[in-house]
Amino acid sequence: MHDSPGPRLRPIVIRGARTHNLKSVDLTIAPRRLTVVTGVSGSGKSSLAFDTIYAEGQRRYVESLSAYARQFLERMERPDVDSVEGMPPAIAIRQKNSIRNPRSTVGTTTETHDYLRLLFARVGRTVCRQCGTDVARASRDESQDSRTGAQGPEDEAPELDLLEPPPPADPVAAAIDVLRRKGFARLLVDGQALGFDDVDPAALADRTSLEVIVDRIRVDAEVRPRLTDAIEVAYLEGGGQAFAIELGAGEDGGPLRHVFSERFECRRCGIVYEVPQPRLFSFNNPFGACPTCHGFGNVMELDMGLVVPDPTKT
Repeated sequence: MHDSPGPRLRPIVIRGARTHNLKSVDLTIAPRRLTVVTGVSGSGKSSLAFDTIYAEGQRRYVESLSAYARQFLERMERPDVDSVEGMPPAIAIRQKNSIRNPRSTVGTTTETHDYLRLLFARVGRTVCRQCGTDVARASRDESQDSRTGAQGPEDEAPELDLLEPPPPADPVAAAIDVLRRKGFARLLVDGQALGFDDVDPAALADRTSLEVIVDRIRVDAEVRPRLTDAIEVAYLEGGGQAFAIELGAGEDGGPLRHVFSERFECRRCGIVYEVPQPRLFSFNNPFGACPTCHGFGNVMELDMGLVVPDPTKT
């Protein structure tokens, strides 16, 4: 079944345009095409584009509104023309010399760029510059939905990093003592779950982080509240990072590791990216401007080869 074609657009037909310098000009403008009007100064380009085509389109649009709405809109005089056919509502962007900012563009002058910045910040995709995958946060709900769909017999949700700096004497033993006071009981060491009493702190002295088991869960229909609590604790203690191990789900029948992160980073490469926000897409804002040209598009610098063309001379 094919979609029915849309309405056929008619061309704009102008006959006998005499506004300002125009001398009974006849013109036909094709729809959905870019039409450029060129000519020397005083030839009537603006008279045709602004004072004839735009003026008639704006006048017809305003007249289609109610009397109450028309009192708030600017009404333009009917242009000196014999006939205008196929004229839709028109929008005109005039060139103004009152803007002194060299960064100004058509987008910033018409405020269209403000809407584009909001659009890019909300629906834009961030792609990792190294592996090309989409960068996104793993929220608690996403992590929970991902794990509740697993079929493994046991899920372990270890945690990363320590928030409290241990004393320099025995940092691993001090870290384990901190974890014990927080209510944790096991570490994941080389893929094995070990109780704190079975861990040799000297064997972990060269590690920068400890993998702490927050909970061990068998997936079933009643696991969701407990899984939610485990994920929240893991994210809280790990600074927004956590992972889970699904037993027997690997390709070789071994454990399968799932990595989650609330940070805006690539999970595969570990590269942290800036969270999209409107100011990031504004070249007028130092936050989003190019650090080299500062949003101007060019760089002013000295060419020492031109300053000193002959370095052999004093």
